[in-house]
Amino acid sequence: MWGPEYGSQTTDGDWWFLDAAKLRIAHYSADGTYLDDIPMPADLLVSGQYFQYQMPQALDDGTVVVSGHGQKLIRISAAGVTGVSVAGSIPWVTTDGAFLYGFRPEGNAMVRLDPDDTVIEPVEWFTARNGNRYRVTVDGDEILVELPDAPTPATRTLQMRFSEEPDVIAFAGIEVETGSDGTMFILFYGAPESNEQLGVGGFLTISPEGVVGEMERVTNPFTPSDPGSPAHLGVTPGTSTPWLMVVDVDGVRVYTRTK
Repeated sequence: MWGPEYGSQTTDGDWWFLDAAKLRIAHYSADGTYLDDIPMPADLLVSGQYFQYQMPQALDDGTVVVSGHGQKLIRISAAGVTGVSVAGSIPWVTTDGAFLYGFRPEGNAMVRLDPDDTVIEPVEWFTARNGNRYRVTVDGDEILVELPDAPTPATRTLQMRFSEEPDVIAFAGIEVETGSDGTMFILFYGAPESNEQLGVGGFLTISPEGVVGEMERVTNPFTPSDPGSPAHLGVTPGTSTPWLMVVDVDGVRVYTRTK
């Protein structure tokens, strides 16, 4: 009944996967060799039995921070797993290597969280890994990207078209990560309101100067085993090399950029 969740890659290249089926954190080397695992402490499980953590993000200090059930935050490292309470939740999480960023469920306000402080505070901008500010907002099938720190401040509107008919209502979901040079990576997916089976999606990059790359097709990130959390997209720490993770029917697969 329970499969794995997603994982993330730390600064040393290793991978840490949230393995809900086995109530553990599975640890693999950069080349995919299994190393060891860390059992999830019983006091960090729901009723001591269930694993409900998602959206892992790798920080520059070498740890992975994960959102959890009951406004919990856990931090994963070779030393083990520790948890703290947080005053709220911030879905749609991304990071600049130090802070977590997302939106409050109520009002969709932009917020950030210092994992060392656990106080969620409002922000005007998210921050990329190179320190540049940005804002990404979604309205139906339009994605608005604002880059105030580009050499020439830039605004870009990306549109997911499901039909040439203007009355076709569609909704988009996104994941955003940034590389060490400030390159922005956006994974987007969605479907028309009238037919959720007509899903579309893709992947693109936006340079720190605001240049939008060509849209690329990606493998379908959703499978019958997908746990439903927005954690498909990541970046190898210290680089601008993205990767895509899929919880497939027979295991977790990571696709890395080779060109």
